[in-house]
Amino acid sequence: MAYISLVFVWFAFIMLTDESNPLAEGLQEVTFFFSLFLVGPFFASQIFSDLGSKTKGTSYLMVPASTLEKLLCSLLYAIVLFFIVIVLAFYIVDFIAVLIANTFHPSYSSATAGDGEPFRAHMINVFKSRNFPSNASLSYYFIVVFAALQSAALLGSVYFEKFSYIKTVISLTLVWLVFGFLTFNVLSLFMPRGEFGIIQYEFYGSERSDNKIVELPFWIQQLIEYLLLYGFTVIFWITTYFRLKEKEV
Repeated sequence: MAYISLVFVWFAFIMLTDESNPLAEGLQEVTFFFSLFLVGPFFASQIFSDLGSKTKGTSYLMVPASTLEKLLCSLLYAIVLFFIVIVLAFYIVDFIAVLIANTFHPSYSSATAGDGEPFRAHMINVFKSRNFPSNASLSYYFIVVFAALQSAALLGSVYFEKFSYIKTVISLTLVWLVFGFLTFNVLSLFMPRGEFGIIQYEFYGSERSDNKIVELPFWIQQLIEYLLLYGFTVIFWITTYFRLKEKEV
């Protein structure tokens, strides 16, 4: 209900301040995925919050279920069920907002499209973006990133007893900054003048046409792609399992 209220207030604010196409599909997509990445990790970080309390933690550890069962249950709630509920909640708000906009907003009730048809707001499909090529599957990658972030938040809720959400965000940010510094600042000292890519390195020549590109073999490219997409999520799951297994109050 809090999520529904916040998104509805946001859409209402946009419709009151934007006089032309306030419910553009791009804005709806940004609203959904931004709120997904903001609210999702916060929810996941509360899954193992009982472990931060001695009384609640003792009761949780005494639940007659194996560590694997507890982990699978937490993944079910944090990733699968949460995603289903957040999508349904967003579409409830989106449907009402689009209906109100098409009925009362002047940019939709009076304007017409180039072909003479009424200019109307439309609900988006969060699983297939119209703003990107169909082969890009940007929504799919966003969902994969969402699963990785949820898994990282779950791990943080086991590691950090208090303020796990904030501490997890800070930890992930520091890891990303250190990785970026080592990749683009330290490794570049040992390479000829050029530019890094994920799967290639471009050597600079005296002229732009003299630049040379060295790429990794295709099978290594595929391996790196799968590791970046799914590897971190699996690593977070495995680490959470062992951390939860050795957890004591």
